[in-house]
Amino acid sequence: MAELICDMVTDNSLLPLSVGVFGGWGVGKSSVLKLVESSLSSRDDTVVIEFDAWLYQGFDEAKAALMSVIASELLEKAPETLKGKAKDLVSRANKLRFLGLGTELGLAAMGVPTFGFISKMLNSAEDIYEGRGDESDVATLREGATAAKGKTDGLFKAKEIKTPPEEITAFKNEFSMMLDAMQKRLVVFVDNLDRCLPENAIKSLEAMRLFLSMPNTAFIIAADVDMIRHAVSVQFKGASDRHVLDYLDKLIQFPVTVPRLGLREVLSFLCMLIASRSNADEKKIEALRTYLIQQIQGSWKEDSKLEREEVVRILAADAVLASQIDTAFRIAPILTYSRSVSGNPRIIKRMMNVVRMRHATAKRRSMELDEAVITKLALFERCTDEAAFTALLDLVNAAPNGRPALFDSKQRDNIQIPEGFDKHKVFVTEWLDLEPTLYDVDLRPAVYLARETLPLQIKSKSLSPEAKKAVAELLKVSSLTSKAAQTSISKIPAEEATEVMNELVNAMRQNSDWSHRRSDLNGPLLLAEQKLETASALDAFLEQIPNKAPWLQHLLKDR
Repeated sequence: MAELICDMVTDNSLLPLSVGVFGGWGVGKSSVLKLVESSLSSRDDTVVIEFDAWLYQGFDEAKAALMSVIASELLEKAPETLKGKAKDLVSRANKLRFLGLGTELGLAAMGVPTFGFISKMLNSAEDIYEGRGDESDVATLREGATAAKGKTDGLFKAKEIKTPPEEITAFKNEFSMMLDAMQKRLVVFVDNLDRCLPENAIKSLEAMRLFLSMPNTAFIIAADVDMIRHAVSVQFKGASDRHVLDYLDKLIQFPVTVPRLGLREVLSFLCMLIASRSNADEKKIEALRTYLIQQIQGSWKEDSKLEREEVVRILAADAVLASQIDTAFRIAPILTYSRSVSGNPRIIKRMMNVVRMRHATAKRRSMELDEAVITKLALFERCTDEAAFTALLDLVNAAPNGRPALFDSKQRDNIQIPEGFDKHKVFVTEWLDLEPTLYDVDLRPAVYLARETLPLQIKSKSLSPEAKKAVAELLKVSSLTSKAAQTSISKIPAEEATEVMNELVNAMRQNSDWSHRRSDLNGPLLLAEQKLETASALDAFLEQIPNKAPWLQHLLKDR
């Protein structure tokens, strides 16, 4: 897919071009962008720019932010002979920022503290004009004029300020001449668009229209189509279903949907995850990568097959690593075809991260648990639901020595399957026969690990788009005064607030290090304060943190 996109954006006869990389949560949209960027960055005829729409949300008008980022990057990459033109382009972008946001707000957006001077000047001027002014009003005018002049120096050249449409036309002309003089094409990567609030997502898309009328320009946009269509329906209230569906189609000239991974891709992904976390030599890991890519690219051939023995040979794997590779080959089919995973690389990576964390915890606590055993239980947890996994844990706890008779293939036909397994009978049957069989293993330590560490169930599968978006945004809140966080919380449906908090808590469990200040706690704290019914879930989680660091004690002192 990345190769296809590279071929398209480097074909000058197709420019200007907009490419949409579409897919749901965790399917690999950002990874596709990184692959394309890696390929294009090595070309002398291409300027690559990254634009994170979510990063500018709440701080800038989308069109001005996009112009400013592009102008600044061109200034940095322009040869010395074109630095003057590039600086003019930056000045033009700053001027549009100023015009688009209003005088005082415009100054503030560019990092200029106005301290209300503009407002004071306008009020004082009105008083003087109407005969109510005194010496203090005159002084305010002088003070404000001096401050404003000092603070706007260098933001843009002392040329006559035109109207925004005139400035945009001038910007387009200067931009086109700049690219032509550099003899380069511009490729802009737009990521995290579906994490923006609906208004900002649409404004960012509208901002791209400006550049799609210019030559030698391509935009590659990664987004979840459903989230963008939701943003369209929110932003354009009353829009018909046809309008909502057509909006993205009219903006994106070449849509590409990231496909669900097949068995060979999932297996390759697992092998690379395991190899990259082992002690294998870097050259051997690269050799493995080459082998896996060759097997994927040759998958159309009848004799092409990904061999476990070849993977072990390339890595010169010891017994431990070879065992991990064996596990990958056993679980890959389930991860590929299970409806709760469906080959989603982010879910697979999250599961393997949890397996690794639980195995490390087991070793620290002197638990004799093989990683393959932990992996098999994690697979059950991920591919079933909470009721089924709870039934499994109860089964282990009730069994003598933590060895349920259900795991013994010789006794299985005479044993009643727990009621919690009813919805997953096909999976459970396949899972029970998967190596290792577990019948000879005391699983009580594994049950303890599963209950005391990060749960793998992702309850957000049933959350609404608004609630899912809030989870993503609240985990990235930079401060406890964030207005964007307040907006996100206000959009959470009342009946889903507690589930959103549960998701936030599950995400925080992934990192057990509380020795230093963590930003992922900001969002949950704000949610607990605004939605009191969610506070108990957060409180229960925080109570479990042992030996709280001073920063955490201070933060929670008055809460």
